Amino acid sequence: MIALVSDIHGNIEALDAVCTDIAEKGCDTILCLGDVVGYGPDPKACLDRVMGFDLTIMGNHDHAAFIEPAGFNTPAERAIFWTRKVLEVEADEGLRRGRWEFLARMATFHSEDGILYVHGSPRHPMHEYLFPDEGETAPAKLMQVFDLVRETCFLGHTHLPGVFTPDYRFLTPAQVDHRYVVGQGKAVVNVGSVGQPRDLDPRACYVTLDGREVRWNRVPYDNRTTMEKIFAIPDLDDFLAQRLAEGR
Repeated sequence: MIALVSDIHGNIEALDAVCTDIAEKGCDTILCLGDVVGYGPDPKACLDRVMGFDLTIMGNHDHAAFIEPAGFNTPAERAIFWTRKVLEVEADEGLRRGRWEFLARMATFHSEDGILYVHGSPRHPMHEYLFPDEGETAPAKLMQVFDLVRETCFLGHTHLPGVFTPDYRFLTPAQVDHRYVVGQGKAVVNVGSVGQPRDLDPRACYVTLDGREVRWNRVPYDNRTTMEKIFAIPDLDDFLAQRLAEGR
């Protein structure tokens, strides 16, 4: 069984809770679909944990920390500059170098056995968002996306879990009883966010893939501790803490 996580965003409390849940479920592979850092107060701890995963795709915040933020709003940009500073001032040269090298080696996509893994979309793996209403507002865009998918694509980026079906509908986990069987037509699956959920459910979200069955999992965690850490860091906007309590 494979576990797919995404959008951790420096939230070690959420990541620890999810890793515990993954271990209890007996998953033998963990894949991360990007944005290990950004927004949250513990980029070093999250990078150290994710280094032990089987594969990590580069997200736009990971790219921004390593290269430069482009098109970010002010709170996101300030968080990236703070993250970069934290990574740079690490006293242990081995840890500092290891984290930067890990960021540099992140893949921008991965394809295996008919499954494509990206952060954003098949068209633009790091930066393009696929929002739930794309089938209605931008069907041509979604058609191009599906043309690039052989069977199934897993992604994150919007922090909104669900699945785009072959008829371009977006179904939330609740609409499919938190399960979806892939392989019966193309599907694009959003695994949700571990560290900053935005679907009005503050619990961490990730996906397990058991054969062809996708399951969305929600895991409660101590978001108050994460929030207090953010409040204590002047370079991180208070909103980045407040949203964790509301899942938005």
